[in-house]
Amino acid sequence: MEDVDRRIRGLDSRLDDLESEHENLGRKFGYTEDLDHELGSIRSDVRVCEGKIEELDGELSNRVSDTERTINRLVEQVRLLEGQLLASGGVQLADLDTFSKDQRALARSRERGRQARSTLLSDHDRTSFQIRLRHRRDTAGELRAHRTTVVDAVGTLLATRYGSRFHVEAATQFGQAIAGERGLRQGLDRESRLAEEAESAPAADATTRAEKQSVIAAGAKAEQRLTLGLRSRLADAVRERALLPAWFVTVLGSAPPARSTQKWLETATEVLPYRLTYDITDQVVALGEKPSDTYSADEPGTNSYARTYNAGNNDPAGRDGLSRPHSDGLGSKGGCNT
Repeated sequence: MEDVDRRIRGLDSRLDDLESEHENLGRKFGYTEDLDHELGSIRSDVRVCEGKIEELDGELSNRVSDTERTINRLVEQVRLLEGQLLASGGVQLADLDTFSKDQRALARSRERGRQARSTLLSDHDRTSFQIRLRHRRDTAGELRAHRTTVVDAVGTLLATRYGSRFHVEAATQFGQAIAGERGLRQGLDRESRLAEEAESAPAADATTRAEKQSVIAAGAKAEQRLTLGLRSRLADAVRERALLPAWFVTVLGSAPPARSTQKWLETATEVLPYRLTYDITDQVVALGEKPSDTYSADEPGTNSYARTYNAGNNDPAGRDGLSRPHSDGLGSKGGCNT
């Protein structure tokens, strides 16, 4: 009986401890009923927010569609007004497609210079070759150091008693140096094969650069003269508020933007020598059809100036900053679309 009473008192004590622990947990985390209520409230708020987001998304989509339709209507109205002005003869037309013999000669010289420059090594290629040669020198230096360690370790092995501390340390160094030397030798063989091109390519580039320097220099001077002349023509047309061609307006707009005006003018100026070089006469698409794979700077013609404009250039976007599209758009320097 006393044993039972003792057990009951022990259970009572454990219950008191559990109640105390439960109260502590309640004070720390609150009651589970409150937590369930809070979680339910949070879920409800999330559902309400999701509904509002869907509603706003739909409203935004509708407004974007309305804005696009409005812009299209305005564009059509502007084009209609331009057509009426043109028909009435009350507006000056900007002639951006007529070029003199001198300008055509400059364009050919400019393109020959660009082609010659495209055969030279780029700065990236030069840096890559220099890195290859440096890696080979570093690997060769490490290999010599490992071989020196091998020789020193062999000398110590021969000069010390077998089993002594110095003999054991030398044996360990010898094994590690041999393993390292093997890996470095294999690496040096691979790097030497890569370094062969790194040594020969700059020498060949120097020869090519010397041979084509006059063509490159003439092309650079021609490009400067041609760009200045065409830029002046375009600036005059804009200043006189002349009606710009459809191919120009389609991608660059009918007037310079308030912001980035200089970039707009640079991009617009770059389009003109492109149309001249590739003899583009398309009155709708600024850059015409995509050129094919061969080109001769001395063979004018329709857009059969048949070289992809950025093919072979060191700059993937083309040296004039115009990324050649298939038929529309002007690339990274971009203009102002209407």
